[in-house]
Amino acid sequence: MSEWFDTLEGLLGHAWREMARGARDAQAPTHLVVLASVGDDGGPRARTVALRHADRAADIVELHTDVTTPKVAELRANPRAALHLWLPDDVLQIRLRGTVEVRTGPAADADWAEVPRFSRGNYGVVPAPGTPIPRPDAYNRQPDRAKFAVLRLTVDDIDLVHLGEPYHRRARYRRQDGWAGHWLAP
Repeated sequence: MSEWFDTLEGLLGHAWREMARGARDAQAPTHLVVLASVGDDGGPRARTVALRHADRAADIVELHTDVTTPKVAELRANPRAALHLWLPDDVLQIRLRGTVEVRTGPAADADWAEVPRFSRGNYGVVPAPGTPIPRPDAYNRQPDRAKFAVLRLTVDDIDLVHLGEPYHRRARYRRQDGWAGHWLAP
């Protein structure tokens, strides 16, 4: 029997299963991911965010954020973004690229209903995230439904690198090709 990393479908299936696990389990290595966007100066911006939803059938992953964060303005100006995930036990790097839709208001109501009460204060920080403050504790967490946003990334491209023995494996998959995938030199 082959390992999950020996076939294109096995590798892709494993990546999606691990992302789905990260969306529902805060202890999974794929729960905290790196989101990269393009800043207002044209330079890259990367930050760690929590994965909230991963749906292979729909080709989407979702993250939650405060609508007043700089990343929302960046993504509204240029919706192209990337996610980076690392699974240390599987020695697997997952890189996703796609387009982000910022969902607020009624489009985010179902997601807001799922946010635990103790986490709602993350959406409504005063002053707004990124604002200079005189001390590390000079802000308030004030839950504000109007400041909650869902970042929905429609995945267009997946690049997977397995750093296994006796050799590394790399594969790339594109939505436009029906996710058929092809091997690349690592």
